[in-house]
Amino acid sequence: MADFRNTLNLFARRFTLALHDSTRMRAGEAWSSAATPGPEPELAATAHLPGVGWLVGIAACLVFAVFSLALGDTAWAPLVAAIACTAATAMLTGARNESALYRFADQAGGDAPGAGHGVLALVLLLSAKFALLAALADASEPAVVTALFAALVVSRFMQLVAHWAASAGSDSRSLGVGALWCVVPLVLMAAGGGLVFMLVPVALSSLACFAVLRWCRARADLPTAERPGAVQQVCEVVFYLGAAIAA
Repeated sequence: MADFRNTLNLFARRFTLALHDSTRMRAGEAWSSAATPGPEPELAATAHLPGVGWLVGIAACLVFAVFSLALGDTAWAPLVAAIACTAATAMLTGARNESALYRFADQAGGDAPGAGHGVLALVLLLSAKFALLAALADASEPAVVTALFAALVVSRFMQLVAHWAASAGSDSRSLGVGALWCVVPLVLMAAGGGLVFMLVPVALSSLACFAVLRWCRARADLPTAERPGAVQQVCEVVFYLGAAIAA
């Protein structure tokens, strides 16, 4: 029993660290005290980033469903719901990953300060996100809800991969923990739209993660701290693209 309690406390500590580091959400006093800095490696907490994606994903799905129901069958309902759920996730996370993408693109754009590469990247990414979610909603309600939930979890697994790569693969156990968080969302996606509907976005987002990290290795001047957040944003949009293609 003592071992189980210690395991549960360790899980709560690491999950709360991931929650506090990547969102504006705060746990209660009992868990907050568990989130004080400790000796465990950073990856022990980042392993639970996909778990944080569960909370963000559930909130996004609820907001999308509420706006879709409120607007009914109007032509603009899917687009408005997509914008609303994206705004909700940005509020929950403090737009940390969007900000990371902005800074990453701004520095990756070259040696022209203030050229607006970050703004352009963010506008294009958000526009693609809104359009793809609206397209998925037109395909079917189960498709958009399950894809939205899975994308916000799986893209954070790709963010974990970026953290792991930056640490030179020091702790592969974190990838196993993160992968476990992805199982249920992907099963729900397969149940709602079929195996292909689940596999295509996973494959495309994995390729996108690999491509971004490979490109980063070839560009030593790119900011290391911003890479995981940028990877998350890119992989989330590519996941929606894969789901829209498969749907």
